Amino acid sequence: MSLTSLIPTGGEFCVLRAQVVDSLIACCDGDSALLYLYLVRQGQAFDERTALRELGMTRERFDRAVHTLTGLHLVTTPSELQQKKPSSSRPPRYTAAEMRARREGDHRFASVCQTAEMVLGRTLTESQLRTLMNAYEHLGLPADVLIDLLTYLSREKGVVTRRDIEEQTALWADMGIFTAEASAEFLARRAAEKPLLDDMLRALDMAGRDPAPEEYRTLSGFIRQGFDAEAVRLGKERMYARIGKFSWKYLRGILDNWHQKGVHTAAEITAAEPALHKPKQQPASAAPAPQSGGLSDWEREWLEEFNAMRRKEEGTHGV
Repeated sequence: MSLTSLIPTGGEFCVLRAQVVDSLIACCDGDSALLYLYLVRQGQAFDERTALRELGMTRERFDRAVHTLTGLHLVTTPSELQQKKPSSSRPPRYTAAEMRARREGDHRFASVCQTAEMVLGRTLTESQLRTLMNAYEHLGLPADVLIDLLTYLSREKGVVTRRDIEEQTALWADMGIFTAEASAEFLARRAAEKPLLDDMLRALDMAGRDPAPEEYRTLSGFIRQGFDAEAVRLGKERMYARIGKFSWKYLRGILDNWHQKGVHTAAEITAAEPALHKPKQQPASAAPAPQSGGLSDWEREWLEEFNAMRRKEEGTHGV
């Protein structure tokens, strides 16, 4: 059942099919039921980040709820939810007067600004103040969460830039970190994951930079599934051997397939797939042409999609 088959009647009432209600009750999952009710209420105005904030869900809880609703066929695919984003998602352009008024009239935001000035070691510039205003107003990160974020950046980086703040606020909003409890949990998990996360970035030839929000979510997911850096390196090698280029989507597919088979270490993976024993690392610049032999079903479907996209791009460039 797709999102468009819901029956919101408008006005004061929203209608649910009895079969849908029975499915939600039977799954015994409060987050899934809450998210579905929110979907019905919002309809085409649904926005993922706003949902995380208003429902008080972390990204992990949200993704689990989406997975459950997908399994119940109450939404078609997880990506269906992500497509329901209004065109007004771009942050407003706050004026200097608006930002000054918010700092002078809101003691919580004033505390965030004072913390930022201590972290940055200087009076806030207009662009730095605008970044904080976007995080506070547009992304909806509360003051106590922003203070935790700024303190974390100061501890981890020493010298903090406006870009650091911008990237981290986007990540925290994307992860659904809208409460002090979620902040504490996220920081504890990130500290525990950091050594392995750094190893995975090196295995993917991405050492020396912070992962983007989507990259962090993917790598953190690999860690929670039980993979180590060597397994990620094997996944990268297989990806280049199969499609000849880097793709997070394809890499996730490889590791998800191994996770379903119950293999997570290099020894387990090479035992299950002897062809990967002693793989040769392929740099991106020397990636081989895509190969189609011995593909699993999901890989074959992905490769067909990839080849169709490449043919379309070549046709466009040839015009």
